[in-house]
Amino acid sequence: MRDKMIILLLAVLLVLNLTHCADQAGDDYFDKALKSAAVTFAVARVLNGVITLIQHVEVAATPAGVGLSVAPGQILDPLNDLIEQFSTVMLLATVSLAIQKLLLAISGWWAAKIVIAALLSVLLIFLILDQFKIARQVNKSVLYKIVLLLLFVRFALPFVAISSSIIEAQFLKEPIQAKTEKLQLVEQFATEAIDTDEVQKWHESLIASGKNLIKVRENAALLKERLSKSISTIIDLIALFIIQTVLLPLAFLYLAVKLVKQLFAYDVSGHLAARD
Repeated sequence: MRDKMIILLLAVLLVLNLTHCADQAGDDYFDKALKSAAVTFAVARVLNGVITLIQHVEVAATPAGVGLSVAPGQILDPLNDLIEQFSTVMLLATVSLAIQKLLLAISGWWAAKIVIAALLSVLLIFLILDQFKIARQVNKSVLYKIVLLLLFVRFALPFVAISSSIIEAQFLKEPIQAKTEKLQLVEQFATEAIDTDEVQKWHESLIASGKNLIKVRENAALLKERLSKSISTIIDLIALFIIQTVLLPLAFLYLAVKLVKQLFAYDVSGHLAARD
């Protein structure tokens, strides 16, 4: 019975190897994941840029521009550190997904498909002949192990991608989307909180009225308040993307390795000979 299950499994893998089903499913997952990560990364970068700009706005404390100048945006410094770290994590998550997508494309190279299909077909012929007690003296162990190694290289990434997509659809997609939308609202407020043309005028003249000073202080304080409320959202997004781009791929790759080890330990020729 076990021999027949292995033959069936190898036959299914032969079909998948020659078609684009597994590759297409994996490619679709990486495209969607990359798009989601890129959107979140863009939000983080815009927030970081706006906060940095606000931090560097120096408003003169006296109408004549002589005397002490203040930078009200410096109150955002601790939060900006968090945003920078978040931006770094999102960059790494995006790069990780891009690398996995590239490896997926390499594993589906047409020449590799032909070689795997040829060796797998030969192995299947021998295994099927064994079922009819034909050519049982042929040692298939080496060919079997070579084929298993090639199949692991061929299908490890599609397996990781498809498995991750199932988990992502059930548990990660909605939280990532909802929390990214919350952060986009903060980004929108931050962008509207500062007029870049007005800031440029302040820098050029080094003269600012008390009204400008109050405006910058108020905007910085409001932005700090909104960002403080978004700390948990940022931390959650960091955790979600680490799970999606690091932990899930490693977990499913580990499962794939364990499965291959189990199949690798199975002595095809020895087991079939023992049945006699």
